[in-house]
Amino acid sequence: MNHMLSQDSLAIVLLCTPVGLSKDNTEIRPLTIKQWNQFLRRMFNAEIKNPAALFELAKDDLKMRLSLSDEESQRIQFLLSRAGQAVVELENLNNMGIFVTTRAEKSYPQRLKSILKKDSPPVLFYSGDIELTQMEGIGIVGSRNIDPKGLEFTKELGAKSVKQGLTVISGGAKGVDEVAQNEAIRQGGKVISILAESLAQKIKHKEVREAIIEQKLLLLSPFHPRAPFTVYNAMQRNKYIYALSHIAVVVSSDYNKGGTWAGATENLRNKWVPLFVRRDDNIPEGNEKLLKMGATPLLSKDLFAESFNTSRLVSLVDQYYEQGSLFPASNLLEREMDYQVSNDPSETDKEERTDLFPIIWPYLENALQKARTKEELCEMFNLNKNQMKVWLDRAVEEQKIKKVLKPTGYIVQDF
Repeated sequence: MNHMLSQDSLAIVLLCTPVGLSKDNTEIRPLTIKQWNQFLRRMFNAEIKNPAALFELAKDDLKMRLSLSDEESQRIQFLLSRAGQAVVELENLNNMGIFVTTRAEKSYPQRLKSILKKDSPPVLFYSGDIELTQMEGIGIVGSRNIDPKGLEFTKELGAKSVKQGLTVISGGAKGVDEVAQNEAIRQGGKVISILAESLAQKIKHKEVREAIIEQKLLLLSPFHPRAPFTVYNAMQRNKYIYALSHIAVVVSSDYNKGGTWAGATENLRNKWVPLFVRRDDNIPEGNEKLLKMGATPLLSKDLFAESFNTSRLVSLVDQYYEQGSLFPASNLLEREMDYQVSNDPSETDKEERTDLFPIIWPYLENALQKARTKEELCEMFNLNKNQMKVWLDRAVEEQKIKKVLKPTGYIVQDF
């Protein structure tokens, strides 16, 4: 495969990643996904047709055509000016077996763009066969702490997925992720591991390099290859696991905490892909709650049956996709929820509920461009403390805002 980057991709790498940035630089940071999308809109309005055209613009032209402030102009100019350093670092990464793709490249996973749209990462670093992202995949996720039944369930699911030609997609973490991936590779299958830890460190392991060389493993990351593990990165990569998968299975989940719960509930809210959850005796509380929220049960007795075929799960998905579209319709979840409601008399008289958080969030986001206390926000929005606490807790859970100590309060996340 040709790993040469286009000029468009080089511009995106310069603007959206720390590649080529000095470690001593603490003032100017690359654009976040949100900022990149805003910048793209400015480019469109200025009739700048592609990122590579930015290299041809003089400093004053760039500032004027994009309506940039002095600070914004300085930031963009600085980020674009380090092409030489970035190319050297990219060559060093290539020599390690780490490559780059961007939204501008044909090699970029189309499902990420189709499912996540503007929330798809502008840049992906990878090691392995990027074409694995074009294959049908099953996301297998779960907690680090895995019980014996969950362990056997994970191994069986990984093995049967491989036999049916599905690529196993997971996060590579200890527990369910690692067991599913190792079993799939042991069975001769294909694996995509979406990392929240250092890609450069991961490929140093002998067994990882061997799996990559044998084209059994693709390591994928939206983060710089030398970036250390962070909880934020782990939470962020969850959506990429779901978006690359055609279906997803939660083996075990804690309730209302941890990455597995956060990723599964985010998927249910956005209806990216159908979600199956292990159902068995003594399953974790998180599994039970996810089933009540609309996930489809996958019984252990069914999985271990001789006749079980994971392709049946994929065929279920096909029934609920609109013709010619990669976006899953919600019929599968709606039918399951309708069934539950119709059999629960206590629900029949309840009025339809509307989630107001997406409506209030833009106003809350604007207010929290600087740190504010809960009391200040209550006064601004004329709300009681209980309601404001609910919205603030949700915004924190979704990684939209963070708590700060100096000054005390909340502020929008800035990564």
